[in-house]
Amino acid sequence: MGKSVENPKRYIISCRISDQEMEVLQEIAKSHGTSISTLMRRSLNLLEETQDRVQA
Repeated sequence: MGKSVENPKRYIISCRISDQEMEVLQEIAKSHGTSISTLMRRSLNLLEETQDRVQA
């Protein structure tokens, strides 16, 4: 039986990025002590917040 979590992640998104883009992602994630997945989720949240402010 799988681990029960509060907010399950059901979808996997993939895309191709350049070596330079991967290096940037890795550096930012490392400097913030997080994973690239968490970094991407936080980035999405920031974009949503910015869009909400612009529309308000």
